[in-house]
Amino acid sequence: MEGWAFGCDICQDVCPWNRFSKPNTENHFIPIPQVLNLSLKEWEDISETNFKQYFKQSPIARTKWKGMMRNIKAIKQHYTSL
Repeated sequence: MEGWAFGCDICQDVCPWNRFSKPNTENHFIPIPQVLNLSLKEWEDISETNFKQYFKQSPIARTKWKGMMRNIKAIKQHYTSL
C-alpha cells in the first residue's frame, strides 16, 4: 500500500486528463477538517464512533473502522520497516 490508507488517489495525480481540471467549490469535495492533518498516531487512536461520524457521507465509510485500522497498521509496518 506504500503509505496509502484508502483508495487510489495517486490515480488523480498521474491521470493525464487531470491537466484539464479546474478548481471547484463542490461541497462534496471539501476535505473533512477533523481529519485533514491527522498524524499516523492520531489515525491509530481514532475511535469507531468518531470514524463513523467523520466519514458518514464519505466513500471512506466503505472500508469501515476495522478496515481502516487494518490499513493504518499496514502503513505503520511499512514505515517502520524502511
